[in-house]
Amino acid sequence: MPRTAGSHYDFVTDAWKEFMGDHFHFGYFETEDMELSRATEVMIEKMLELCDVSGDSRILDVGCGIGGPAFYIHEKFNCAIDGISTSERGVELANITSKEKGYHDVKFKVANGLRNGFPDNTFDIVWIMETSHLIPNRVALFRECSRVLKENGTIVLCDLVVLMRPIYRVLLHAARNARKYVRNLRAWGPAQLGYPGNYCDSLVTAGFREVTFINITEKTLPTMKWWKNNALRYRDSEINAFLKEDVQEFIYGCETLEELFNDGVLGYGTVRAIK
Repeated sequence: MPRTAGSHYDFVTDAWKEFMGDHFHFGYFETEDMELSRATEVMIEKMLELCDVSGDSRILDVGCGIGGPAFYIHEKFNCAIDGISTSERGVELANITSKEKGYHDVKFKVANGLRNGFPDNTFDIVWIMETSHLIPNRVALFRECSRVLKENGTIVLCDLVVLMRPIYRVLLHAARNARKYVRNLRAWGPAQLGYPGNYCDSLVTAGFREVTFINITEKTLPTMKWWKNNALRYRDSEINAFLKEDVQEFIYGCETLEELFNDGVLGYGTVRAIK
């Protein structure tokens, strides 16, 4: 099993393209019959509502996946976007697609969110879709984001969060379901989730203001069923290095994650803050 976020995503990227499509993130389902491809676009739209994007904006996409959200935003606003990821495979595919589309202002590179390599005061917006849970030191992540943001710049993110309280109930749940949690790590990588308050406190500590969290758990719930059903078509197949057992682990991961949502252990939210 890959042990780092970068190696995990190198391993799963080609398979996840089949299971998830161009967007490696949850969807926002406005209706029960909404397709996953549209729901993932609506999730991007919900995040765009939290920031002021124009053709003059420059955006840093931290944890860019294979570039799906960056391409969507660029096509909508014709703005410049730099994506970073620790996954060499994801960055490779994103740059191939950007070149094919002829997008000179949409670029991707291998870099860590804690040391992104860009100059101070470069970006108007920092965009983080389901990446912060892979970075344990979120204060350091947000400080690095603040460094490259211009004054009054905006940081927006969406991610899974812990909802069950108090913490001892979460620990007890984990102890009773240890095998499920271990298999979840195999499916989704080295996640370290936090409470919504943890995110907000970390942003304030990093120097941000006007921090807002929005709980959208109910709107994201259908995502796991879509991923699972897409993966079921491949349960007897192999996708490059992704073996039949790996497909089964992904299916199991979808089932377990859905269970954690339904039990009120985990949820999903968006966060916005201003430098």
